[in-house]
Formats: sequence, C-alpha cells, structure tokens
Amino acid sequence: MDRRQHPLPESLGTVFTAAAARAAGVDSRRLHGDDVVRIAPGTYSRSDGEVFVSPADHPSGRLPHPHERWRQSLTIRAINLIEVMKPNAFFSHYTAAAIWGLPVSPPLGGDELRVDIASCEGSQSLERFGVTYRVLSPRQVKVVVLRGIPVTDPATTWAELTPGLTRSQAVAVGDAVLRHPRYPGTSRYKRDPLATRSQLEQAATTPYRRGGRELRELLPLLTHQSASPPESHIRMLLAEWRAPPPELDYDVYSPEGRLLGCSEFAYPQLKLAIEYEGEHHFSQAKQYARDVEKYQAYAEEGWRVLRVTSSLLYRQPLELKRQVLEALRVSRETR
Repeated sequence: MDRRQHPLPESLGTVFTAAAARAAGVDSRRLHGDDVVRIAPGTYSRSDGEVFVSPADHPSGRLPHPHERWRQSLTIRAINLIEVMKPNAFFSHYTAAAIWGLPVSPPLGGDELRVDIASCEGSQSLERFGVTYRVLSPRQVKVVVLRGIPVTDPATTWAELTPGLTRSQAVAVGDAVLRHPRYPGTSRYKRDPLATRSQLEQAATTPYRRGGRELRELLPLLTHQSASPPESHIRMLLAEWRAPPPELDYDVYSPEGRLLGCSEFAYPQLKLAIEYEGEHHFSQAKQYARDVEKYQAYAEEGWRVLRVTSSLLYRQPLELKRQVLEALRVSRETR
C-alpha cells in the first residue's frame, strides 16, 4: 500500500514528534513514508518543504540558480529544527552561510540538505539524521540571533567555513561578508556590510583557529566593492595573470561631469572597463536597454568595454585571459 496516499494532518506542522503523530492518529508505519524524514530520535519532518520560487517572483524573470534554491531550502529546514534544538545550540558553517545569504554551494557538489548545528557544550561531534552536530570552542565563536534564529555571526561563519573551501570560494564568501553596496555616482550606501574588516581580522586571528594561517593570508585579498562571486573570481584571475590592479566599482563620467555608468573593473588611464554580465543582462528587457545606452555613452567618450559572460569566465578562462591582455595592450597603444 502506498504510504503517501493519506496526507499527514495539518495540525502536525512541518516538524513533529512521534508522540504528536500518535496523538493525531498517525500510524507509526506512516512515518516511514517517502514524504517524511527522521531528523532526530523521535522527531520527524515533512520532506516536501522545499522552497519554490516562481520565475515571476525572481528578479531575473527566471528560476533561481540551483545553488540559490539549495540555500533557500537549507534555511527553511534549519528554521523548522529550531523548536527541537537543545538550549544554547546554534547554526554554523554552511547552514549559517545560507541563513546570512552568503554565496555558498552544496559541499562536494551534492544537493543534500544537511543542517549544521553546533554548541559550545559537550565533547563529541557527530553526524546523524541529516544533521551535522559540532562542538565548538566558545573562544572562537560569536553567536547572534537573526530574526529569531541562533546563528554564528558572519565573521565567525567565514572563518569556520574557509578551511573547507577553495581559495576562490573563500574570497567570494569573504567579499560577500564585507560588501558595502553603493548608489552609483554617490558616496551613499544601500546598507551596512554584514561585518567589518576588523571583525574578520579578529575572527581570523583567534588563537588555535583551524586554518588560521590561510585566513590571515586571505584577508588582504578581500574587498567590500565586489557585488558577486563572478566579480571576485575575475579579480583573482587578473591578479594571477599579473594584470595591473583595476579600480573597483568605478564611476565613469563625461568631461562635462555627467555620470555615464558604474563599472565593476576599470582602468581610467586607459579608458578600459571590464564588465561581468550575468543572465539577467540578457533576459531582462530593461537591463538590456540600460546596458545598450551605457555602452554607447562609453564609446562616445572613447571607452572600450570587455564584456565577460559566465561561459567565458568558467568554461574558457584561457580565452578570457587572451582577451584581457589584448584589451590592455591595445588600450595602452591607443592612449
């Protein structure tokens, strides 16, 4: 018999105990259905609680990236566990990053919704029922409450995550923590950063921190002016290719002082800009029209623009290197 043919009572909520299920008239065999997940001894969750975002709700007009959906679903699963967590427990590592909206992807390339829960009490870390339990040193962790969710603060989250990330991933996450988005053409900011550089430095230099040396080496590579992981990755590649360091988040003006646009990477002396263009630059009519107007204005003032797509950045990095170095050479010769 199909155990899914009888829906679970709405009164059970998303997370419920075996005792609550029995009280609601749910047979114990029903808890072995493939729409139920055992998340702790005697505690279960509905497995159909993934977040769905329709194309109409997403800024790009398309479904969000699978990694974004994974972060949303992981956050929802974590929130559902709060009521059964032990006192003084909190979310850490990938789960904390997802809660803060940091650009992490599923570890090892999978899509498992394994929740990271930690505590500063106890003596043993373990994995069971889709949850990784860790015991962390109170000297190395700062915990805050974000909208009712106990979670490591952004600086701690970056420091705890980094040893398990690649160098480019760690820089992208660190950039996202420091990001201080600005209104183009002004010195006004849209919001505060999630953490300051001094807070990251404090987290990185905490005594006996795992991966402390790597964290300290990464700190000088981070910036508050990167708006996305691809921008962080391009910046690291430019350094690897020994290209001159560009200006970041640079406002381009006409000689009369009219703002033409803001570019992620710019070489003002060479009048060369490098722009990363995600899918929304092509799928959104308004964004596409703004880009056309912006690049026309740049061209009229003698600026060259190298437009970088996701395919060029991640699938053809050698071709991107050739284009960057060639654009720099041509721009130098024409100045």
